[in-house]
Amino acid sequence: MPKLRAVLFDVYGTLIDIKTDEYRESAFEALSRFLEYRRVYIPPQELKELYFNQINLQLASSHEKFAEVDVRSVFASVLREHGGVTDRHLSIIITQLYRSLTRKYMSLYEDTFWTLNEFRKQYRLGIVSDAQRLFCKPEMRTLRLEQFFEVTVISSQYNFRKPDPRLFHIALTLLNVVPSEAAYIGNSHKTDCVGAKDAGFSVVGLIHQSEDEKRSYPPDCAPDFVADNLRGALQAITAYQAAQPG
Repeated sequence: MPKLRAVLFDVYGTLIDIKTDEYRESAFEALSRFLEYRRVYIPPQELKELYFNQINLQLASSHEKFAEVDVRSVFASVLREHGGVTDRHLSIIITQLYRSLTRKYMSLYEDTFWTLNEFRKQYRLGIVSDAQRLFCKPEMRTLRLEQFFEVTVISSQYNFRKPDPRLFHIALTLLNVVPSEAAYIGNSHKTDCVGAKDAGFSVVGLIHQSEDEKRSYPPDCAPDFVADNLRGALQAITAYQAAQPG
């Protein structure tokens, strides 16, 4: 097997510890009040129902096996159809305001910075994440993560999500790296492990796993390693690299 040249990562639950409540009533109350200043009058409960109905409509109309929605376009449809507004800038503001109002906490795991510094001494780094671009990019910038990654592939830009192997292949193409030269680190067997394995990555590891999750991996698609944290993932990948000939 060739030696590794690149390591790619999931974001949320892997590099960033975050909790959100997307159904929070107070968020839609605040959004409704804000929209009044733009002459859009949609009561909070109606706004909430319209938002989630539009998400379901996007998913139902997609031809993708693993469909993804774009939250900005969801809000844009609601504003256009029920507020008579086609202002793209407003749909961006509402999307990011919604995220800020539904976010309970967000921080890096304690070993994220140190481990990424060690990884980038040896490998090219990239991101493949199920996320919204208008959420993920600013949050990575806020937490000073952007500096580490040459490539950031986010599902909302493509209308499909992991475990679709195409997301992984897009990142590898941008890095000019073949799958056998890449490793992937995530926190979900269903999306991260299955997707990276299907994409042909040489090494696929999971971190931040519960004991129940560890017992649930199917034998035909088990991760190559399971580590407690990113430091453990670095150790596992270092050991793999050292075992390769040449």
